[in-house]
Amino acid sequence: MADTDKAISHTVEIAGEKYAIRSTADREEVERCARFLDENISEVHRRAGLMDSYRATILAALSITARYFEAQADLAGLRARMTRRSGSLAEEVEAELAEHAES
Repeated sequence: MADTDKAISHTVEIAGEKYAIRSTADREEVERCARFLDENISEVHRRAGLMDSYRATILAALSITARYFEAQADLAGLRARMTRRSGSLAEEVEAELAEHAES
């Protein structure tokens, strides 16, 4: 979403309120994000009972942020494992090539 010249306005509903969102993302992506946030806010309301929308939104945002950081850590771990594994495979290939070159 870097090119603000190409941003267009999308209207979405989150927690019963309509919002005009300017974005370079297509309508489906904006709606998917809004729906995800709306579902998380609704889940907070279900779990916490009576709570004002502002607090529910903040708690939903914190929950989403925690899951984001967890996913980032998982991704970093996967990348590190892939790097180690590809290095190990490269060493095995080099050893095989060296063995066949000596034959």
